[in-house]
Amino acid sequence: MMTFLTIATAVQFILLIGLAIVVLSLARQVGILHERLSPAGMTRAREGIQIGQMVPAQALESLSGAPVAFSGAPCALLFVSSECPICRSVLPAFEDALRDSAYQGFWVADGLPGPSGDLPDYGRYAADHHVDPDRLLVSQALGLSLDVRQIPALVLLDEEQRLVARETLTGPRQVAALMNAQPA
Repeated sequence: MMTFLTIATAVQFILLIGLAIVVLSLARQVGILHERLSPAGMTRAREGIQIGQMVPAQALESLSGAPVAFSGAPCALLFVSSECPICRSVLPAFEDALRDSAYQGFWVADGLPGPSGDLPDYGRYAADHHVDPDRLLVSQALGLSLDVRQIPALVLLDEEQRLVARETLTGPRQVAALMNAQPA
């Protein structure tokens, strides 16, 4: 009888240690998931250009080499990356929203090397995603001047190049909602 109680106590002690290890590893995983799933469009104070201010004029070229000017029509700029899965999910919604609005649309990439250290092939990116090379801009300076901190981001400008909206996108539904909420 005594050996049975000793064995039962030892087994319970081993199970208790095993459960403690499992709980600690789950707590660690919950912490990691909490960090990864933080809101992408978290609002913070911005030091740069504010809503309603004029956007500084810049000499911009499209991927095809054509000069680009935003004045004269309301403009929607979608800041994307060739490596971003959320960016890929937002592209069709942006195209649909452009068809239904008065906005002149441009896709903007930052021109920085990807995770592999190589520059992305923007020509292939444009072909794969059916983006007109005349509407694809590769400009890090444009994102910096508009204070775009995260991608994908949608920036709306009015006819006079004033900043109307600047939002970090978390999914396709936001694109149409944001473009329809702003007067074009």
